Amino acid sequence: MRRETQMRRLDGDTAEAVRTAARPRMPRQLSRTGGLALACIMLVVGLIVTTVAAGALAEAQRREAAGRMDRHLEVVRTVIAAEAHRRVELLGHLASAVGTQANLTAEDFDALTFRLAYRGLAGVSEVGFVVSADDENVQALQQLWRDRGATGLTLRPVRADEHRLVVLTRSLDGLSTALGLDLAAAPEPSQAMDASRRSGQVTASHAYVLLRDRALPIARQRASFVLAAPVYGSAGTPDSGLLRGWLLMGVRGSDFVNGILQQVSQGLLNVTLTDVSVPGQERRLADMHTGEPLADTRLHRETTIDAAGRRWKLEIRPTTRFASAGDDHLHQVVLGFGALASVLLAGLILVLVTSRNRALARVEQATAALQADIEQRRQVEIRLREREAELEGFAAVAAHDLKSPLTVVAGYCELVEDHLSERSDPQVNTWLSRVRAGTRRMQQLIDDLLNYAAAGDGSLDLAEIDLNTMVGDIVAERTSHLDHDRPHIESGRLPVVVADPARLRQVLDNLIGNAIKYVRHGVAAQIDISAEQDGPMWRIAVADHGIGIAPDQRDAVFGAFNRARGSEGYPGTGLGLAICRRIVNHHGGEIHAEDNTGGGSRFVFTLPVAPAPAGGAGTAPAGERAALPVPR
Repeated sequence: MRRETQMRRLDGDTAEAVRTAARPRMPRQLSRTGGLALACIMLVVGLIVTTVAAGALAEAQRREAAGRMDRHLEVVRTVIAAEAHRRVELLGHLASAVGTQANLTAEDFDALTFRLAYRGLAGVSEVGFVVSADDENVQALQQLWRDRGATGLTLRPVRADEHRLVVLTRSLDGLSTALGLDLAAAPEPSQAMDASRRSGQVTASHAYVLLRDRALPIARQRASFVLAAPVYGSAGTPDSGLLRGWLLMGVRGSDFVNGILQQVSQGLLNVTLTDVSVPGQERRLADMHTGEPLADTRLHRETTIDAAGRRWKLEIRPTTRFASAGDDHLHQVVLGFGALASVLLAGLILVLVTSRNRALARVEQATAALQADIEQRRQVEIRLREREAELEGFAAVAAHDLKSPLTVVAGYCELVEDHLSERSDPQVNTWLSRVRAGTRRMQQLIDDLLNYAAAGDGSLDLAEIDLNTMVGDIVAERTSHLDHDRPHIESGRLPVVVADPARLRQVLDNLIGNAIKYVRHGVAAQIDISAEQDGPMWRIAVADHGIGIAPDQRDAVFGAFNRARGSEGYPGTGLGLAICRRIVNHHGGEIHAEDNTGGGSRFVFTLPVAPAPAGGAGTAPAGERAALPVPR
């Protein structure tokens, strides 16, 4: 808004200067020398005004271009982080599914990985199962997996203390596979597997050339990385809790970046992704070149992305098409027109010596041309603002339109399940269960997107809310289905506040739900809900003793699609806390996360204090606590 006001003021000043110059008041009889002097004065004044106006416009355009690059950076960072998380999550689920197989066979592996080819996983070249062995067990291991269906398996160990052998694989790019290779030949995948074994989480490797690609010509070899997920035997299997091996997913960096960003960049950006996890050992992971780079280095942007235990540096640089799309040369056009107008004005003053009326007519024509140019630029700016508004609404509209086909999928799943109820097939039931689970997850993601888009918009429907009643209802809904590990929830006597009931319920439901969900497996959640008045604001806190949040991530978790380290094994879309922040800010408050005494996290948000109604509840006296009933 400030920029628009400055631009309008600049337009008004420029137009007024032109109108003033177009109405010179001179004596009827003016000598040739006096007319030349006046023309020179007007020329200098016009050039000064034009230069100042063009400089102000150029600065405004530079700020606008910088803002556009900042928005592009956030979009690109979000897309890369989301796509990387998608592959990490998919590999983690696949590792869990492999762990449930008591005696994994090649046929089982083919069935579990069959649909990967239809997932649209840009850059993914292959998924393979890797097992560890020493020199004495290589031949026995080869025979074992041949007996399990990998008939073409020929293990090719290298000299190493511990072999990492690929015994099962599925190629997703149609090229040769790594079947039989010993990944101990490359330190990068071995380090990733060791890290995943220590953490129990999916871990990315350092950038390197895949072993299967090293037979290609040098020009076709590209930097890649692998995602390694440890596979443990599930409950009920003979090796329950023991490490069976690893699932590895190979990802070619350039294919990954180009595949997910080609439509997003639209030829406006050149993108570089570099692995900077280890200082001094940075490696280029991917380059996306879409056009001739723009010379202005001030528009270069960079940030970092944390993905599967690695840190990537993202750099974006504008192309010449970016400058054309933003009309960044408009100030040069204005400068040219202004200079031309100044020259015309000076010439018109000279003509006034002999023909004042004709000079005035020419000045009016020049003024009209300049005003038309200013009006055209204003229309361009209006269209750009409308474009920005359309982009802001895109996420909400797209998410809303996706709900209908998902509802159809869920409905047909129920029809198929009812149709097969009398002749149940365990395998079919498993597939249907996975379809339903995926549908529910997508519906949750869409609902979160819609809630995120609507959280900070629209007017608030304010009403008095008894937080004791609202918290009790949320606790009942969140715990009524739990049969074990029931949470222990304590609450002080909470106040009556004035807020939008539906949106405040979203905030409390997200915070209490997170406190129940993010606990270590097998440990019951312990939650403490309290409130106190701090001047003109209520401070409402939800504290837990869960897995906690690292100090350097306590602000980042409130961003869209951002999740704290250590939360990868828990379901979620990364939008819950972002929705909370938008709702609380819309009410005029703030929300933040802090460390909780005794472990865990403490989320505190504020709401403005409204005049207390007659007989309304206040905060509880110090020390007065109560355990909320947990339905059984």
